[in-house]
Amino acid sequence: MEHPVSGMGRRWRAAPLAMLLFAALPAAAGTLHSTYIDPSAMALQRVLPPPPAPGSEAAGADMRAVETAVHARTPEDQQRITANLPCTLDRFTEVLGPRFTVEAMPVTAALIARVFQDGELAVLAAKAVIDRPRPYTLKPDLATFGHRSASASYPSGHATFGYLAAAVLGQLVPDKRRALYAFAASYGANRMIAGTHFPSDLEAGKIAAAVIAETLFKDPRFQADYARAAAEVAAPGGAAHR
Repeated sequence: MEHPVSGMGRRWRAAPLAMLLFAALPAAAGTLHSTYIDPSAMALQRVLPPPPAPGSEAAGADMRAVETAVHARTPEDQQRITANLPCTLDRFTEVLGPRFTVEAMPVTAALIARVFQDGELAVLAAKAVIDRPRPYTLKPDLATFGHRSASASYPSGHATFGYLAAAVLGQLVPDKRRALYAFAASYGANRMIAGTHFPSDLEAGKIAAAVIAETLFKDPRFQADYARAAAEVAAPGGAAHR
């Protein structure tokens, strides 16, 4: 599947993918493992539109948006950014209700954890090829909040997780789908407010999540685990019985 944007990714495809993937990934990637998809075969860099070219008007607008968001950041924003750093089911309790926690929904939480790892590895593989500098790499004096990652900027891993989790949880709890996607948008926006991602990184994360979700729902192993999670959600005390 090729993105219709003409000329995209030619310089990325020119490099032998097998030599690039994972070689440049952060050490943290070694703690992750894929369950349902092959991150190298996913090759998100071939589907995503390229980020704004350095020095372009779009790149300048991207940086100005980050600077504006960082300047307007409040203590409440910082609390929310810190709370939403872990990519787990618990992040969605404010949308789905207090039963959607790792402790109360262990099967569903384990599914989301595996989905996160698959998505994160696919994103890290694409980042290693695209290699877009972070906002604070281009502007070292940017008042970032929280950890400055060593990974590249495009696409955003947190935005990808937010939308990917919304895709899966939205199937499990259909009446919450709209709220889940709204939460995913704010979840990704936190990364721009923190000064760690550009707006176009967040949009790329949304696209990446859609591509990954489509692949996941076709995988028999994912389908089996999803069915177990759906049974847990539908059980007495689950979302269908609240």
